[in-house]
This record gives sequence, structure tokens and C-alpha cells, in this order.
Amino acid sequence: MAIIPAYDESKNIAKIVSETAKYVTSIIVVDDGSHDNTAELAASMNAKVVRNRHNAGKGAALKRGLVECLKYNPDIVVTLDGDGQHDPADIPKLLEPIENEEADMVIGSRYGKSVVNLEVPRYRRFGLSFIDFMNKSLVRSPIKDTQSGFRVYAKDVLSMMAHYSSTGFGAETEQLATAELYGLRIVEIPVMVKYRGLDRTSKQNALLQGAHVMSTIFHIAVERRPLLFFGTPGVILMIAALSVTVVVARLYTQSTYFSVPLTLIALGFVLLGFMLILISLVLYELKRIREHWNVRR
Repeated sequence: MAIIPAYDESKNIAKIVSETAKYVTSIIVVDDGSHDNTAELAASMNAKVVRNRHNAGKGAALKRGLVECLKYNPDIVVTLDGDGQHDPADIPKLLEPIENEEADMVIGSRYGKSVVNLEVPRYRRFGLSFIDFMNKSLVRSPIKDTQSGFRVYAKDVLSMMAHYSSTGFGAETEQLATAELYGLRIVEIPVMVKYRGLDRTSKQNALLQGAHVMSTIFHIAVERRPLLFFGTPGVILMIAALSVTVVVARLYTQSTYFSVPLTLIALGFVLLGFMLILISLVLYELKRIREHWNVRR
């Protein structure tokens, strides 16, 4: 089955459904609150149409499509955009790793061919490179094209891939994080992604879209590496507090009201608190690591 999330895609949806139908058994088009006749055109091409009353976002539309697909128990599910960026003719080569049982998820990647990169506008190329870099640095993902919506899923992982919280463009990032957490086999295959000649390939402002994805990346990173994101600032703040305490204590010891032993006791309490916080963070991180490996096994 194929899932095509669509929002105001009356110019492209009929052609996309028609071309996709050559390679799949059935198609589900999720009309995400369109103001035009996207749903009617998709239905006229014999696609199963699911409609959202209001525009809920790409992530929400994709999730609804995945949930709908589960009702039909498909062997393989393909997801692609409804704006004409993805060429349905690439579907067969994305299916091969799944059919040969070499992968659980396949991603149609923008990287791997010079002609692909030439199609990507400069501002998008910069934004995608930055997002992919941050994803690799913070979430430690080896995937090159983390934002591609052209994907293929094996039957066994479909329900797993439908569990994410992002309603916007962070959905793909969350899916990858889940796939890597569970040790799924992910394969990237270069495909042609079209930009030229298409009208408004993104319905959301590029900066807002990037901010949403970055928010998702930071959320995942904080959840996966709490010691780095909470421990490091905590240590810095504790060192700063300890330094101030030492300065204040030295000033007080010069008066007749405080003695050196009393100052040392105060410093001891500060150090004890510092050590307790650090130990708690380390234990929490070790617990997370153990849970992670239990899930992968």
C-alpha cells in the first residue's frame, strides 16, 4: 500500500496517484484539511481517501495514514509526498531491500547523485545540511537524509513507526530515532527529488519548519542523553556556586563572627550537595543505557 499525505494538492494529486498505482496494490490519500478539491480528485482516481477536518500537519496526516493502513494488514507500505517531488517510478528500487529481507526501512535519499543535489534550492540545501548535521551530532544518527518523506516500511515495523508525537515535520526524525532505538535495519537509496517547476513544495515557512524539526531533535537528544544536557549545565552552575561560596566565606572569616572550622563545614555541605547531584545524574544515565540495550536485545 502507499500513503500520500496531501494538503491543497489539486494540481498534482491525480498524476501522483495515477503513477503510484502502477507499483502498489492500493493507495491511501490523507487529505489534511485541504481548501481545494484534492480529496475529490484522489477519490476519482480510485484512491482510498481519509479526510482531516482541519489542517493538522504532515506528521498527523502521515500517522493517520499509517493507522489506516494497519486495518488492511499490508506486506509493505510506501510513503511519498503529494506535491510531485517524489517520482513514483523510483518505488521498485526502494522495495528491493525489503523484498530481499535486507532492510526493515528504506529511505529515498536526496544524496548520492550530483543531479539530485542540483535540484535542491540553495536555502533548502543549507537547511537540510544543518538539520542532518545536528541530528548526527545530538541524536548520533548515521542517516544522511533524515528529512526524506519517501520511505518504505516492512510489515513488522509498521505499528512501531506509527507511534510518534510530532504533528509536523519532526515526524521523520522521530521515526528514525525509534528505528535506531530498536535496532532496525535502515537502508538509504538515492532517488531524484524534484523542485524545479513545482508550486509551493512546502506549505509552511522554511524557518518555522526548520525550527519544528530542531525542536524535535533536541527533545530526542535530551531524552537519550540527559547527563550531557542536564549534567553539564548543572556542573557549571555548581562550580560557579562553589566559587561564590569560597569568596564569601573568605570575607566572613576575616571578621570576628565566623571561624575557619565553620567555613569549612559550609564548604563541605556545598561539596556534598554537588556530589549527590552528580551521582544521581550518573545513575540515571546508566539506567537509561541499560534500558536502551534491553530494548535492542
